[in-house]
Amino acid sequence: MIVDFDRIKGERLLRLILSLDGEKFYIVGGCVRDLLLNKSLKDIDVVVERLNRSFIKNFLLIFGVQNYSKSQFLTFKIGTSKGIFDIARARGEYYEAPGKLPRVYPVYDIVKDLKRRDFTINSMAIEFWPRTFKLIDPLGGFDDLKSRILRVNKKGSFIDDPTRAFRAIRYRHRFDFRYDKLTENEFENLNRSLPNLSFARLRNEIARVVCEEKRFLMLKEIGERGILRIWDESFNSFDVKMLEELDRILPRAEDKWFYFLIPFGLENYFKKYPYNFKVSERKILELLFKSLDLSSLSRPSGMHSVLKDAEAETVRVWGALKGVKQELLMDYLWKRDLLKNSIRFNVLVKRLGNFERARKAYNLLVHAFLDGEIEPGEEEEFLRKILSDL
Repeated sequence: MIVDFDRIKGERLLRLILSLDGEKFYIVGGCVRDLLLNKSLKDIDVVVERLNRSFIKNFLLIFGVQNYSKSQFLTFKIGTSKGIFDIARARGEYYEAPGKLPRVYPVYDIVKDLKRRDFTINSMAIEFWPRTFKLIDPLGGFDDLKSRILRVNKKGSFIDDPTRAFRAIRYRHRFDFRYDKLTENEFENLNRSLPNLSFARLRNEIARVVCEEKRFLMLKEIGERGILRIWDESFNSFDVKMLEELDRILPRAEDKWFYFLIPFGLENYFKKYPYNFKVSERKILELLFKSLDLSSLSRPSGMHSVLKDAEAETVRVWGALKGVKQELLMDYLWKRDLLKNSIRFNVLVKRLGNFERARKAYNLLVHAFLDGEIEPGEEEEFLRKILSDL
C-alpha cells in the first residue's frame, strides 16, 4: 500500500476544494482512511487549526450554497449536491464522566487533534498547503492500515466513550481487520462506562450497524460479547437463529434498527421502557409481543385479523417470532395484496346502502378470499350467494 497523492487529487469531492487558494487545511479521519483503502467518499471531514469566517464563506461560494449548521463540538456541516463537508477547528477533548459526551476546546495543533481520536487508522490527516499534499500520521495508522490491525489510540479509550466498542466491531468486519491486544482488552472496560450511555446514542450505534453489508457478523459479535446486557440487564438473551432470520428478511435501513434488538431480549426491555420508542415503533413492538392463541391463526384469515394493517416486513418478523412458516406468510401477503384490488369496503357500503350488512358481507368475502375458498375474479359470484342470507 502506498500513498497515491495523484489519485487523491483526482477524487471528485477534493478537486472542488483545491480552489481554496491561500487556505491551509487538512482532511482527516475516516475519509483519509477510505482514500488510502481506495474507497469512494460520501463526505469529507476538514480541520483547520485556526477557523475564520472567510474559510466557511469560501466553501459556501465554491458549492453555491448559503446555509450551514453548527454543533456544540466546534464543527460546521455544509450539505452540498456533491456531498457533505464537516468543517472543524482542531480540538482537544476531555470526559467529565465515563460514557458521557466530551467537552471540547480549541488546540490550534493538528497533531493534538489527531491524538484525541478513537483508532490509529482514523487518526491520520492529509495537509493541503498550498496545493501540496502531505500525510500526517503521528500514531502509525498507515502501518496499521497496511497490516489490517485495529488499534485504539490509548488505554481507557472505551471507558471514555463506549460507542467506540460498536465502532470497533463495525470496522473489524467491514474491513476484515483484527484487534490488537490493547483494543481487545478495552472490551473488558465496558462495564465501567457502557451503563452510562444514553438510549439515543445506543440507538444511533445499532442503526449504523444494521445498514452495514456484514451486519450479521457485527451483531453476532455484539451478542457473543454480551455488550447489550452490560448496557441494560433486560437484554439477557441472544438468539443467533432469530438474528440470522432477521438479517435475511429485513432491508438495510436505519429505521429497522429496533427489530434487530429482538434476538437480544428486546421484549423485556420494551415492557420496562416502552416510551423510549417512537410511536410508530411502539405500535409495531406491541403487535410483535402481543400474546395470542396461535391455534386461531393457522389460516390466513385468522392472521389477517391481527396483521391487516402491518407492513410486509413486520408480518415476516411476526411470523419468525411466532414460529409461523414463511411459506404461509408469503401466501398471506400475496393474497392480501390481491385483496387490495378486489371489492373495496366503502364501495360495498355505497352499493348496499347499509353499513352493518356491508361489513358482514365484506368480512365473509375477505375470509373466503384469503383462505382460498374463492379465486380472484369470483368475488361477485360469492357476494350474490351470501347477500341473500344477510
